[in-house]
Amino acid sequence: MNARIEKYLKAYNLVQLAGWLLALVSLPFSFMLSFYTVCFVQLLSLLEIFHAYKKWNNSSPLLCFVQVAARLFILFFTYLLIFLTIFKKIPFFYEVVYAMLLAWFIAEIIRYAYYVSGMFNVQGKLITWLRYSAFIICYPVGVVSEFFVMYTVFKHDDLLSIKILMVVVALIYLYFFPKLYLHLVKQRKLKLNHS
Repeated sequence: MNARIEKYLKAYNLVQLAGWLLALVSLPFSFMLSFYTVCFVQLLSLLEIFHAYKKWNNSSPLLCFVQVAARLFILFFTYLLIFLTIFKKIPFFYEVVYAMLLAWFIAEIIRYAYYVSGMFNVQGKLITWLRYSAFIICYPVGVVSEFFVMYTVFKHDDLLSIKILMVVVALIYLYFFPKLYLHLVKQRKLKLNHS
């Protein structure tokens, strides 16, 4: 990999790590600042599809696209629900969204810390263990929370097209989540047995 691409990837991963840390730190003080920060870093993560396509990392462009698109989809509908809660209380909405965001924050902070430490050749056993273990809890918590968001949209939106969209996306989740999770379990065995 040439030096310019390497510098770009270092900067990209540092910006992502800083963004996710800012989102986590600001969450207890300003939900909306935290939420907008997540929206920004998630939009920025569209670049990861290009990175995967160019083979600048080991990711699959399709899996990258599915993960990024799913998060952006959930963020968009969460944003709409935030405005709906101004007019209509939705039981447990904020609690579930907090849990979802915390699961995302932990997973992404660990992931980008792992990438950054690897790029600067300071990777230790703890960050490697966290990278390949935190998903065990973070991914199910995130997915259950995301299903709650989709169910809430389904329940509160009267448009048939939106209801159909929520069902289709839920089915896509049901198809891809086990594949992704099992892939991560295999990666975990591989990486932790060799570190």
